[in-house]
Amino acid sequence: MIKHFAPTSLNEALDILENNDCYIMSGGTDLMVQKHVSSGLLPKFDKSVLYMMNIKELDYINQDDKGNIHIGATTRYVEIENSSLIPAIYKEVIKEIASPNIRNMATLAGNIANASPAGDSLVPIILNDASLILASKNIERELLVKDFILGVRKIDRKANELIKEIIIKPQELNYFYKKVGSRKSESISKISFLGAYRIENDLIKDLRVALGSVYIKVVRSLEIENKYKNISSKEIDDAQFVKDYLALIDPISDQRSTKEYRNQVAENLLRAFLLELKGGSK
Repeated sequence: MIKHFAPTSLNEALDILENNDCYIMSGGTDLMVQKHVSSGLLPKFDKSVLYMMNIKELDYINQDDKGNIHIGATTRYVEIENSSLIPAIYKEVIKEIASPNIRNMATLAGNIANASPAGDSLVPIILNDASLILASKNIERELLVKDFILGVRKIDRKANELIKEIIIKPQELNYFYKKVGSRKSESISKISFLGAYRIENDLIKDLRVALGSVYIKVVRSLEIENKYKNISSKEIDDAQFVKDYLALIDPISDQRSTKEYRNQVAENLLRAFLLELKGGSK
């Protein structure tokens, strides 16, 4: 029998998950679309639903004594966008996600759990090594978001767990962000790109690249990043750098774009990022 639960506390939610296999719904902006049947009909669910947004204790943004920022699972995008604690790069990405109406309902936790390679918020989250806390009735565990997402709509979550919070670690980096879509916002990304770097004494001390909508997960490679650290940006072979990353992507053709287009745009963005990198710090 399909049931609908609307707990008002974290403990109540965890008790429910101990005894029921549920879809977990926050703002519902992803899940309701997935379960949509046709116009005029209610969405079709094949198992029970646990609605999170009445759990006010998970609606928060705070900072710990190490400078890490903790975002509760029911915190909406609009709250993140307006918080003085949130680094600018996250706000830049969020303001191009969907419409204001969607951002007033959608949550970062929900976007992560949806595990779509086109999820815009996943690009800065993964590039900046954000982690999350998964809670069950008797234990909590922390893991990087990049390890939590296993593939398209596949995540490392046990049936009795839910996302309690996301932890982002502020980084002293220069960022280069581009979202390519049919419109500036209110559209699903054809491809999204985030590059980041830190240069000291003319040497690259930190270099990161994340690409969305070009593979089953957001693409990031620590091996490639380490390859280009501790050298001058002028020493980078542009063709080899682009080749390194294009070897990792495998985009698809769909209703939004073609595989060939995504490959070409990825190459263009990698070259544009290199131009900025070789220009030094902003």
